[in-house]
Amino acid sequence: MKRAAPPEFLLRLFKWFCRPEYHADIEGDLMELYERRLTSAGRAGANWLLLKDVALLFRPGIIRPLNLYDPVNNNAMIKSYLTMGWRSLRKGKLYSTLNVTGLTFGIVCFLLIGLYVYDELTFDEHHVNAERIYRVIEHKNVNGENTSVAAAGFKLAEESANAIPGVVRATRMQRSGRANLVDPENPVNFQETVTIADEHFLQVFDFPLIAGDRKTALKEPNSIVIDEELAKRIFNSVDVIGRNVQFSFMAQTLKITGILKSLPRNSSFTFNSLMSESTYYSLDFFKPVMESDWASNSFSVYVLLEPQANADSVSGKMTRLVRSNVTLDPGTSIGFSLQRLTDVHLHSSGIVDGARNSNVEAIAQGNPMYIKIFSFVAVFVLLIAGINYTNLTTARAAYRIKEIGVRKTIGARQDNLLGQFLVESLLTISLALVLAILVVYLLLPSFNDFVDKQLTLGATLGLRFWIAAIAIVVFVGLLSGSYAAVFLSRLNPVALLKGLNLQRGGDLTVRKGLVIFQFTISTVMIIGTMVLLLQVNYLRTTDLGFNKDLMVVIDVNVRKARSNFEVLKSEMASLASVKNVSVTSRVPGEWKTIRSVKLRNQNSTEEERVSYLIGADKDFLETYEITLLKGRNFDSRNDSSAVLLNETAARMLNIADAFEQVLEISGASDGGPYTPLNPENIPFRPRVIGIVKDFHFQSLREKIQPLIIAYNQNPVQVIDYYSVKISGSDIQGTLNQLKEIMLRNDEQEPFEYHFLDEQLALFYIEDERRQSILFWVAIATVVVACMGLFGLATFSTEQRLKEIGVRKVLGANLPSLVSLLSRDFIKLVLIANLVAFPIAWWATNKWLQQFAYHIEVAWWVFVVAAGLAIMIAFLTVSYQAVKTAIVNPVKILRSE
Repeated sequence: MKRAAPPEFLLRLFKWFCRPEYHADIEGDLMELYERRLTSAGRAGANWLLLKDVALLFRPGIIRPLNLYDPVNNNAMIKSYLTMGWRSLRKGKLYSTLNVTGLTFGIVCFLLIGLYVYDELTFDEHHVNAERIYRVIEHKNVNGENTSVAAAGFKLAEESANAIPGVVRATRMQRSGRANLVDPENPVNFQETVTIADEHFLQVFDFPLIAGDRKTALKEPNSIVIDEELAKRIFNSVDVIGRNVQFSFMAQTLKITGILKSLPRNSSFTFNSLMSESTYYSLDFFKPVMESDWASNSFSVYVLLEPQANADSVSGKMTRLVRSNVTLDPGTSIGFSLQRLTDVHLHSSGIVDGARNSNVEAIAQGNPMYIKIFSFVAVFVLLIAGINYTNLTTARAAYRIKEIGVRKTIGARQDNLLGQFLVESLLTISLALVLAILVVYLLLPSFNDFVDKQLTLGATLGLRFWIAAIAIVVFVGLLSGSYAAVFLSRLNPVALLKGLNLQRGGDLTVRKGLVIFQFTISTVMIIGTMVLLLQVNYLRTTDLGFNKDLMVVIDVNVRKARSNFEVLKSEMASLASVKNVSVTSRVPGEWKTIRSVKLRNQNSTEEERVSYLIGADKDFLETYEITLLKGRNFDSRNDSSAVLLNETAARMLNIADAFEQVLEISGASDGGPYTPLNPENIPFRPRVIGIVKDFHFQSLREKIQPLIIAYNQNPVQVIDYYSVKISGSDIQGTLNQLKEIMLRNDEQEPFEYHFLDEQLALFYIEDERRQSILFWVAIATVVVACMGLFGLATFSTEQRLKEIGVRKVLGANLPSLVSLLSRDFIKLVLIANLVAFPIAWWATNKWLQQFAYHIEVAWWVFVVAAGLAIMIAFLTVSYQAVKTAIVNPVKILRSE
């Protein structure tokens, strides 16, 4: 087998800086080390260690002489630059501390946000063939209605590898319902969702196996692969190959044939067990699927393509293959496309995951807009820190004019001086980078807990991140130091020795522009953070149209709990701490898929409309405190064909009042194509008995859609939840009593419940995390900008000491002196605010458009942000101004 080659650019970099006489020997040693590390540390680890080796070899004695103009020993010159740079840092301790601290702050923010963004951008890249693995997407048009579903039929996966050139292997998976998965010898109930996968799954995806053979682990019937975390929960051990587990959906036990390493957080898959698909092959219900299922939405299908294969060409052949083997209804068309695995996390908007291949606790879908926002923010924070360095370096250049003049007089060329200042800049940025990496290392555990990720600075991070991050940091550092370097190195030596005043108009203009740029970014960040905070607070506190407080939602997992619900309701309602009980198929603010239906008024010739539907009993409105506007509520079993409409559905159907109008529901959907309600294709014809006030039964990102509330005995969807409104006293005792009632109906099922308000909060948990990230970044930008402002204010007051002394002798008081020293800086902040306002208004309004219901950006947000920026800048500058203004003028003038 051909061994993996090391990154070519590292070898080229080493050859570029290494002395020719040492190159061959050292490179040979590096290659030997790399070969050994491939076996022990893997490719990523070997690449990481090679990078470290190359970086450590960049030192005097190995670096080749530059010889740009003459054969001088440039190693000695570089050593001299480093020595003088270090002396310069130590000489100006205050300004060096401000520079290094500001850069460290900026780099810490840059690295933390960069790690977050990198993790989002590299979802699923841990698979070796990730760039060649594609998910099959079905596109169906039924009478003009388009749906895109990440699912396909059994036969498409079965035949693709044989019938379509370019397909190396295809695999399929599907998710079963949630049920108990237990050790038969020690049955402790665990509700789990078992994923069913064919024998090729672990050959297409290289999820790491702790034990077992990936080629055979899913081949035999009644076999299962579980991850290490599940193995520890069930058996308290990972050494369980060959042991059995009992899945309550299956009569027979399942043999454990493999142990998976727990999946990384940046994976689109969230399963913790894989049952062999062959377990179903002998079952009667599955045989027709194996024989003729070409166009169902029952399977997630993935294909591994040849390196040179064209995804569009392959998907076109898939479309032709399916069309040639299935007869579609009139008005229906079908097609397929392939979505690269690495695009699934960030680019799946509008694609329904029809096969539901992940666990109930699914990973939050990535948002490309936030990736762009965070990327810009990270770079801008780093730029602010770099601007500080530029401002402080140019401002303090006056202290070095004699040094530069002497060096130019004795023969120093412009390139020597340029190299000196750039080395000093590189030394400063390197020191800040080392400190920042140390700080990030210390902060990462807490940051990971907060963002719910597994970010690391270790070898698994990959070279791409470090190369990009270090390159950007060094570039910003050199760019920050280049202005002062070029400016100072070009000055005439005679003028320098005469004590040229460097505080010229052009220099001041550049520094003022940079301060304005800094505070423009800071003000935009303050406004953006405030808007995000207000929007998240709005999402958490706005009236949803129902009461979510102290609502316990209990999952119904078995048929007995469904068929016997009247008895269970009665027992629950009899508890002193229970106010109301209702059963429903879905609940307001639902996080699972809500079934939608196609309907119209009976005997109407209009096209069918689409509405969501939930089943509920007569206590639903009272339990959730939903307002009935017109008509009546459910009252008895005779209402099995009755429905309530929300206001939006009533408007859609042109129903102004409820008086037993008959609707016709022809089909239902869980996100894919609409299917008949029964084999005979007989429509459901319910009666409209009431209209309820609109309430938010989905996330506030979505506009309120038409909703039908059908009686719980309806042919569309059975009940799935008990909703129990409880009092606030002895909550744990009430939960224990509810658990006893549920377990009396099924001792084998665990008691599954949650509080509705906590579940609804999960809709916006990512927004809250992003809000907090931006909040701390906004603070960091302001702190870094103020550090630079403090340094400039200190330098400015030092330059005006004589003026201040004279003014005090002539009678100037403290407030007038503080105003004199502060107003120039406050003017710059005011200008920055004026620049920031339109930028912030445009950006925040664009972000808010992703929410169907959102706040309006009020004028006072800009006033508060401007006030904060001005106040912070004033306090920063006035501290130094007051400190200087209270000095005895005699002391100032004597020193002058």
